[in-house]
Amino acid sequence: MATDNFLNKKPPAPDAPATAAISNRVMAVILGVILLGFCVLSARWGIADQIAIDAMAYQTTIQEGAARTGAHISAIDANLVVTGLLSAHRLDPANPAIAEQLGGAYTLDVRADTPDGAVTRQWAKAYESYALANVLRPSSPYAWANRAWTKYHLGQVDKAFYLSLQSAINLGPWEPEVQFVVVDLGFALWDEMPMDFRPQVAAMAQNGQRRYASQIVGIAQKRGKLSEVCKFEKAALTAACKAFAG
Repeated sequence: MATDNFLNKKPPAPDAPATAAISNRVMAVILGVILLGFCVLSARWGIADQIAIDAMAYQTTIQEGAARTGAHISAIDANLVVTGLLSAHRLDPANPAIAEQLGGAYTLDVRADTPDGAVTRQWAKAYESYALANVLRPSSPYAWANRAWTKYHLGQVDKAFYLSLQSAINLGPWEPEVQFVVVDLGFALWDEMPMDFRPQVAAMAQNGQRRYASQIVGIAQKRGKLSEVCKFEKAALTAACKAFAG
């Protein structure tokens, strides 16, 4: 009498409706986990955004107060802004706007009587934040301009500085704040920068003076480069350029 070979037996075919129900439940669980994770991340991002907004609002308040009274921003106030933005950054480390805002916050209380070592540490932290912002959003001319600005204040006018300056020029030829930074740095380094940068800095100054002639002329006057901007149509009409020409 023949005996069944257990190893050759095939398992019974699964019931199709039952299998489909199990698969649907598994898929529902997976989608639920994904949705929950997205909700958690969204909540974190929302909280990070609100913290950053509050910190920037406080920064605006203390800057306006300092401008109104002529007083320096205190280290305590500056630290409150930094602490808020650091909290936002920890919640949303891939947010380029928060990284860039943090860079600016690090140098809020830098002033003439700040010890040299503290100044260097603050500018170094600012540079790290702007460099991160460049990685997260390489298309931002503001981050590139600010990165060049921090390199200048760290005394590091090197290849990375000129790369940052060039990127700011390429990406933000019509952005006012970028124009101001590029023109200021360009005129500060005019006599030592590579010759091919001079026409680009002059072009940024020409772009800027069309709408912000007094600001561009003020930067040029501070840097002793009125001759480079008073030839432009709007700049020539300012009192400083008229006095320079007369």
